[in-house]
Amino acid sequence: MKHTIIHVGIDVDDTQYHGSALDKSTGEAIDFKCRPTLKGLLDQLEKLNKYFPERTLTLCYEATYIGFTLQRDLAEKGYSCDVVAPTSIPSPRGKQIKTDRIDAAHLAQFYANGLLTFVSVPELEQEQDRDLMRSRQNLIQQQTELRKHMQALLRRNGLHYKEQTENKTHWTKHHYCWLERTIEASSGSLKVNLALLLRQLKGLNSILAEYDQHIETLAETPRYEQSVQALTCYKGIKNLFALTMITEIGDVKRFPHPRQLVSWIGMDIREYSSGGKHNRFGITKHGNRYLRTAFVEANQRGYRTARISKDLKARRKNTAPELINIADRCLRRLNKKGNRLLLAGKHPNKVKVACAREMVGFVWESLKQAAA
Repeated sequence: MKHTIIHVGIDVDDTQYHGSALDKSTGEAIDFKCRPTLKGLLDQLEKLNKYFPERTLTLCYEATYIGFTLQRDLAEKGYSCDVVAPTSIPSPRGKQIKTDRIDAAHLAQFYANGLLTFVSVPELEQEQDRDLMRSRQNLIQQQTELRKHMQALLRRNGLHYKEQTENKTHWTKHHYCWLERTIEASSGSLKVNLALLLRQLKGLNSILAEYDQHIETLAETPRYEQSVQALTCYKGIKNLFALTMITEIGDVKRFPHPRQLVSWIGMDIREYSSGGKHNRFGITKHGNRYLRTAFVEANQRGYRTARISKDLKARRKNTAPELINIADRCLRRLNKKGNRLLLAGKHPNKVKVACAREMVGFVWESLKQAAA
C-alpha cells in the first residue's frame, strides 16, 4: 500500500474537541469528538491509527486560548502538529451553517490542500517572557485609560491643573501632589471618587515599576544579553523595546528576507491597482500589533536629528563595531527620510510609521548578525 498522510483538523473548545481525519488520496473522511483533554484526544488518535494502518497522521488546530500547550503535548507523544493562524483560514463560499464538526472538516480540507498559514511555535521560556511583556503593555493601556478618565472628571468639575499652576506637564511628582491637595479640598462623592481613582492609579504605577525592574534583570540574562546589546545601540530602543522585539520575533532566521518580517508585523503597504492606476493606502495592520507598536514608539522623535546622545554612547560601550555600524546606517537613513517627509508636509504620525517600517529591515539585520 502506498504510504499516505492523513490530515487531521481539530476544532478545540472548552467543552469538547471535534476532529476530522481526511485521506486526500481517496477522499475518505472520519469525524470524531472527545473530551477536551490530552488523554481523550490521544484515545481518538489511536483509533485513527488502527483505522488507517501504515499511514501517518499529521494534525492541526487553530491558534486559540490554549496557545501552544496542545501542540507541545502532542509533539511529546510523537505526533506532528501545526498551529494555524486564524486569519489564514479561508471562508467557504455560501457558508450558511456553522458547527464545530463542520469547522473541523473544513480545517482538514484546507490543511490537506496547503491553504493554511502556520504560527511559529516558540520555546516555552520565550513564550512566557513574551507574555510578560504583553501583560505590561496591557497594564500601560489600563493606566492610560484611567488617566484620561481622571482628567475628564477633573475638567467636568472645573479643576484644571495647567490653569491653577504654572506647570504644564501632567503625571509628574508635582502633579500628583496637586491631585492630593485637590482631593483633600473636595467634598462628597467627588472626593471619594477621585481618591479611589488615585489609589488605583498609584497601584498600577507600583505594579508597572515591578514589571520594569524584572525586565531590566531579564535583559541581562545570557539568553537575551547579546541580542539586547545589538538593539539597544539604536536610537530610541532601550531594554523594554529591545526585549519586546526579541520575544515577539523569536528566531529571526525564519524570515529569509526583511520584507517577510515587515509583512508579518503588518507594516506592508495596502495597495489597490486597476486599469493602470496605482493607489496606496498606508499600512495593512494585519500582523503582530505588539511589535508594530514597539517600532512606532521607538520612532517618536529620534529620526529628526542624527546626533548621538551621551546615553546612547554609554549603551554602545561594549557593543561590537559591526552592530554599531548597522545602527548608524539606520539612523542616517531615518534622519534623511523623516525630514524629507516632514518638509513635504506629511503628518508627523505618518512620518513615524514610515520610519518605523524602514527600521524593521535594520533590526532584522542586527538580530541576524547577533545570532551568527
